Amino acid sequence: MAFTLPERQVLGIHGLLPPTVLTQEEQLYRTMQSFTRQPTDLDRYILLAGLQDRNEKLFYRIVSENVESMMPIVYTPTVGLACQRFGLIYRRPRGLFVTIHDRGHVFELLSNWPEESVKAVVVTDGERILGLGDLGAFGMGIPIGKLALYTALGGVKPHQCLPIMLDVGTDNEDLLDNKLYIGLRQKRERGPVYDELVDELMHAITERWGANTLIQHEDFANANAQRLLDKYQQRYCMFNDDIQGTAGVALAGLLASLRVSGKQMKDHKFLFQGAGSAACGIANFLVLQMIEDGLTEEEAVSRVWMNDADGLVVQDRE
Repeated sequence: MAFTLPERQVLGIHGLLPPTVLTQEEQLYRTMQSFTRQPTDLDRYILLAGLQDRNEKLFYRIVSENVESMMPIVYTPTVGLACQRFGLIYRRPRGLFVTIHDRGHVFELLSNWPEESVKAVVVTDGERILGLGDLGAFGMGIPIGKLALYTALGGVKPHQCLPIMLDVGTDNEDLLDNKLYIGLRQKRERGPVYDELVDELMHAITERWGANTLIQHEDFANANAQRLLDKYQQRYCMFNDDIQGTAGVALAGLLASLRVSGKQMKDHKFLFQGAGSAACGIANFLVLQMIEDGLTEEEAVSRVWMNDADGLVVQDRE
């Protein structure tokens, strides 16, 4: 209803819309009224996803002007539920799905993406989505949500953002039996074949859009997250958000609190509830900071403990 009368006449839609022409402020008001009347956060997520498909300008204005109320819907915690229900709420394609069967043709897939200027890519293989485990192709909700924040909060143009789902299968039996599952119905591929696909994807991204394209790895499982970061961080403009992004923010918060307490990081001991890639990333940053404070690496490591679902993490644990 934002089309003016001349626009409606040119487009051949005059008479197909109510006569009122809405300004963006009026559209914003109507959308927020609908948003607040949704019964659940998942319904609010679906409403915003539909708006993003229909009217990007309005979507990003609403998110950027209402950050406090929109952040929990566009990203955590609601995006976790959205990923679990992704097959049910999936409406229109967004981003690229690259599967293990596309080895040798990844650049061709990337060439199908219509935008010639991509500045930021967020890629996941869906194996460790938030704290929910292996969600396979349903994990696509994470790159989509993260890149929405790139635009709403960071000012990156929407057409310069590309979410990629690296679908190598899933070990989640519930998903393999789920009639609504949209990904490959096979066990997760591992080993050299998996590495070859990731290698090809990293190379194809930079070949397609240049070496300065930012590549963010998101929600890879522990077994792959750190080794892929070690493998690629000196060769590509990339980072792992769980290991580095979350850790950087956590360390910044702790450093700010030390200004209040007047103590140093080395004066504290740290216990993590969970030992995922984010916790390990934070722990590594804490160790580096304590070494900066004057401790040896051994002394710094001795001040960090981790507890996961099986108890305290120690070297001789089975």
